[in-house]
Amino acid sequence: MANKIMIQHMFKKDGFYKEPDGKVLKVVVSEVWNLRCFEIVDGKLTGPMIKIHPESDRAKALVEVV
Repeated sequence: MANKIMIQHMFKKDGFYKEPDGKVLKVVVSEVWNLRCFEIVDGKLTGPMIKIHPESDRAKALVEVV
């Protein structure tokens, strides 16, 4: 059980995270098997839902926007 990760502690539901390319994502669901996000443009959710595996390089590159 030492390898079990607590996604809810890593990525906050309704939290905003910036990708290296400058896109800001809002996490709408934070689950062990994926993060479900939407890109934020002009303060609004845009585009299709983005699913990111929480242990992927993409997820590791996300930086929380405070």
